[in-house]
Amino acid sequence: MVLQACEEEFLDRKPLSELTTANFYTSAADALAALNAAYDPLQWDVHSRMDWIFGDVVGGDTDKGSTDDQDYSEILQFQNFTQVASAPLLMDFWSQSYDGVYRANLVLERVPDIDMDPQLKARILGEAKFLRAQYYFDLVRAWGRVPIITTVLNPDEVFVARPESIAENWEQIEQDLRDAAEVLPWVYGGGDVGRATKGAALALLAKVNLFQSTPEGCSSTPYATTDQYQEVVDLTGEIIASGNYMLLPDFPGLFTLQGENSPEHIFSVQGVAGTGGWNNENDGLALNQWIAPRTSNFSGWGFSTPIGPITPEGYGGNPKIKVNNIYEAFEPCDPRLEYSILEPGDIIDHGGDKVYEYDNTWSRTGYSIQKFLIPEAELAGAANSPLNIPLIRYADVLLWHAEALNELGRTDEALEFVNMIRARARASMPGATCPLPLENVSQAELRDLIILERRRELAFEGHRFFDLVRTCRASEVLNAMGRPFVEGKHNLFPIPQAEIDRNPALQGDQNPGF
Repeated sequence: MVLQACEEEFLDRKPLSELTTANFYTSAADALAALNAAYDPLQWDVHSRMDWIFGDVVGGDTDKGSTDDQDYSEILQFQNFTQVASAPLLMDFWSQSYDGVYRANLVLERVPDIDMDPQLKARILGEAKFLRAQYYFDLVRAWGRVPIITTVLNPDEVFVARPESIAENWEQIEQDLRDAAEVLPWVYGGGDVGRATKGAALALLAKVNLFQSTPEGCSSTPYATTDQYQEVVDLTGEIIASGNYMLLPDFPGLFTLQGENSPEHIFSVQGVAGTGGWNNENDGLALNQWIAPRTSNFSGWGFSTPIGPITPEGYGGNPKIKVNNIYEAFEPCDPRLEYSILEPGDIIDHGGDKVYEYDNTWSRTGYSIQKFLIPEAELAGAANSPLNIPLIRYADVLLWHAEALNELGRTDEALEFVNMIRARARASMPGATCPLPLENVSQAELRDLIILERRRELAFEGHRFFDLVRTCRASEVLNAMGRPFVEGKHNLFPIPQAEIDRNPALQGDQNPGF
């Protein structure tokens, strides 16, 4: 394996192509370089591409986008729930995530024997455990049970079966996160800003516990074990009490270069532009390229376009295309609508003194995503954006806290945290009149309102489909929108056929319906 070293902001990598796993792990510098290589797969396609495909397009908030159905038609198969196990997207997601697991395993297996500062060693191992947990969470969220590999295997050992129960996957992830939280610091300084922290480990652990829990009225989900709402409250409560995080008053600023690694960002994929091109050795990120508007004034490809009232009737052969659309999920006076969705007449900052009016000619739904749109002058080229991709925001943690409190019957307490999110949204635009505080709602009403608030606050951040699945809402919501979701089949994605073909231990163990 060729390792990559990182220095500037821990992401500017210098190749160490003459080194191998046999002669590399001898110093603290080697340990840090190996750890930085374990961060690297976060920057690849899973969070720049798969998150918006599997979270937003499949979740019904956006259309595939781009110029026509033939441009990346594979996405359309997922949108229409006609995907097959041989889809290349699935293998990309699977292999890149397991590449991350492998790199984390290398650190965890080889670094303990290095003679180095014990405190730094413990931190490096804690970061590697967090990363392994993150990669496995991505896998489990998409496929349910997945092979558990926690050591560096020889070629004749790599054919691993899936565990009998998803509980084994969750237990492995939870143990890694508990171990990481014991040794990681709450904050970093200097070039280490952006690394996994104690807060990130606790937050991901809370998310894992929430995924295993089923709200009232939900019989079961592919993620369910036992309800862990109290654990979620305890973990999110510790994060809140730490004082290290806050809701920033400037909501749109969260998605700019100036807002990166702010006290609202608990863990983000770090981007450094100008360090490569369109490939996996690029530290600049591709999200902006995929979803930025496709216009004469902007170089985006225009994928993942929001659906709203000006979307053509029956677009894509779906007469229900506009039912419960994302645009109308916002109150018209909610500032997050303007900050999240571009519509005709909106003005876009192009950098410096350059601004232009949004031209939706190339958007077949009539809209584009505003979030993550930075001036063209701040890009270093195609798929080479410096803008971080947030995976866990403090607003998300507050909404988990509220959701768990509500499921425990503590609705009045839960309401306080939902209203914190709504108040920040209102205050982020001078003169905004909504969203107003929620008052006098029942537990059942708040359960629905929290999912709606998540849809607004976290729009286009890759959460929607998984929120629908984990709360047993996918069939009802997506079918009403004309999306042919089949309960019991489409809750999870098919295991990549290429992986089943090469791994005898997986044969006969495909996800239901595929």
